[in-house]
Amino acid sequence: MISKLFKCVVVVLLVTGTMCMCWSQDSSAKASLKRADVKRLINSAKTPEDFATLASNFDQRAKLFGQKAAEEDAELKMLSELTFRAKNYPIRVDRARMSGEYDRAEEKKCSDAAVAFRLRAATLHD
Repeated sequence: MISKLFKCVVVVLLVTGTMCMCWSQDSSAKASLKRADVKRLINSAKTPEDFATLASNFDQRAKLFGQKAAEEDAELKMLSELTFRAKNYPIRVDRARMSGEYDRAEEKKCSDAAVAFRLRAATLHD
């Protein structure tokens, strides 16, 4: 009896928690597009709203790549401050350095794309 009641309470709490998490997400998280949707929208975009959607999507991607680059920089700093260097130390340093460079390059590419889509939206709007 008590175990059934406990299971029901746990299920209710999980469902309630999931619903609260979904409601608390901001609109930018809901606006993220899948890769296929982005490609389709790039090929068929004609209105300023379409270009604004693409720009916000690329801004969001640039922000994610910026966060990843910051994490890699923090790892690289942590590795440089180690006093004991393990056997795989050079591999970890190279991976952190290369990943950080890649993420910064992708951040710039996404930022440039967002600016280009904003310009297209502004051109069509006028």
